[in-house]
Amino acid sequence: MRGAALRPGPLAWALLAALVLVPGCAGLSVAPPGARPDDLGRSVARSARTQIGSPYRWGGQSPAEGFDCSGLVWWAFRQNGLAVPRPSWEQQRAGRAVSEGRLALGDVVFFRIESGIKGLHAGIVSGPGLFVHSPKSGGRVREDPLDNPYWRERYIGARRLP
Repeated sequence: MRGAALRPGPLAWALLAALVLVPGCAGLSVAPPGARPDDLGRSVARSARTQIGSPYRWGGQSPAEGFDCSGLVWWAFRQNGLAVPRPSWEQQRAGRAVSEGRLALGDVVFFRIESGIKGLHAGIVSGPGLFVHSPKSGGRVREDPLDNPYWRERYIGARRLP
């Protein structure tokens, strides 16, 4: 037998095929580190959209009392079992940065509307080119286009939480 090459038999080929083909057939995929399952982003966006029409309330973080911008973000993630920071300036430091070209449902977008730490505004990407947010005193939770000139001029970035 010396010098004879080992050749895999039918069983070895069947096992190899199973290892290669089964994960693809089962729809399994490996997400890169820091990625969030798509279902989670959709669910967070859906939660935020259910609050369209709720009143703005500074410090608000529930449907019963109304929402400020970061309270809506905090609430939508909490509805999906995720703990995120409550204030917008802490939300802006959480998770990981996402480029504008890679925004996905459930990503949190940030805008500079005033100077200082309290000058941040946050919302949740809810569809292609759309975000849900609680805009200001006297307003209501609404969905706006990201390319609205007001928001376009003030856009400063996005984060994928948690």
